[in-house]
Amino acid sequence: VWKHPVCQCTGDAVIRRIILTLLSLTMLLPVFAHAAEDRIPHPPELQRDVDFWIRVYSEISTTEGFLHDERDLSLVYRKLKFNSDVTPKARRDAVDAERLKLEAMLKRLATGATDLSGEEQRLVAIFGTEASSTRFSEAARGVRFQLGQSDRFREGLERSGTWESHIAQTFAKLGLPPELAALPHVESSFDPTVYSKVGAAGLWQFMPATGRLYLSGTESEVRAAA
Repeated sequence: VWKHPVCQCTGDAVIRRIILTLLSLTMLLPVFAHAAEDRIPHPPELQRDVDFWIRVYSEISTTEGFLHDERDLSLVYRKLKFNSDVTPKARRDAVDAERLKLEAMLKRLATGATDLSGEEQRLVAIFGTEASSTRFSEAARGVRFQLGQSDRFREGLERSGTWESHIAQTFAKLGLPPELAALPHVESSFDPTVYSKVGAAGLWQFMPATGRLYLSGTESEVRAAA
């Protein structure tokens, strides 16, 4: 069983804690600006989304993905698998083909059809008590695809052990919420050498202008500190 190099927690426990924190940070930052609480809240309303992202980051790798409902992330229609050497274009084409099939079935369900195929019956069962013409019509417009991240995320977890103690000590000294230390998992996957397409650099993905504003040193030093 894989364990985190610093806290020695099991992989699933670390993933659950990090994803819950990241979702809380993403969705609740406007609230934090005016909150007096010392710790970031974990509202139960996020749990359904948390469970979905736990699956994305722990169950499926970058050779797999979920076709799912845009509004309700608990509605996962199917899991797609790809060859390890698949090109981005071939993957997009395969995803689009499966998405079109799902959209066609959902549109048919929205018409109130009763002579259903086995796959269409399965879709009705997935929606449960929400099954209705209106909901099926809405779902047909909101079929989304999410590529798995378990392999990339695990690599980031392993790399994070190099930085975690230093970040924790620095945040404690500055009085910052310790949960913010999870942000590099989505910013850079704890790879200090990574650059975004628009020029953001480092663990925290500072843009050059932001780095010059808040970090001291030469351009290369700022990029290194980012």
